[in-house]
Amino acid sequence: MKNVFHLIIFLCLMYLKSAGQVIEKAPTDKAVVYFVRPSSFGFAINFSYYDSTIFIGKFNGPKYMRYECNPGKHLFWARSENRYFVEADLLAGKIYFLEAIPIMGAMKAGVELNPIDPMDIKKKNKVMKLLKRKPSESFSNVELEKEALNQQDNILKAMKIYKTDKANGVNMIQLNKTQYHDDLNIN
Repeated sequence: MKNVFHLIIFLCLMYLKSAGQVIEKAPTDKAVVYFVRPSSFGFAINFSYYDSTIFIGKFNGPKYMRYECNPGKHLFWARSENRYFVEADLLAGKIYFLEAIPIMGAMKAGVELNPIDPMDIKKKNKVMKLLKRKPSESFSNVELEKEALNQQDNILKAMKIYKTDKANGVNMIQLNKTQYHDDLNIN
């Protein structure tokens, strides 16, 4: 009977731990960007994520990835059938969200990458539910380096497309310093 009681206590503690994932604060000297994909549309298609020429991860949905980086200017982009760019200017100690939105493509799902407005409570609640439900996708340095080598040609091609679009006056999505989320349920 004593063992059953201990088992019940253990299972309750494990449930409470898994039901409330901790959303860590951003380090005071870094910015944090969450790449989130709350929709299950196109769930089997991996989207790859980059910080300019740096491959930072890939996952299918619905999942998310926490990315810590230096504050300042960044070019974030996602790749699927297409490439979608976001110019960012980030503050240290702040958390930002970029939502990967699956869109119809010719052969597979395409991707859009959009900042989540801190005032959009409905969308923010959907993202917080995802963050609290499961841990962030994570990748070892070996995995990232291997994938970065495989992606070299794609990265060069994407940078060329970005520069051409920029030179032709194509408006880019902006993630600016004021779009941070500071009222999260953070422990």
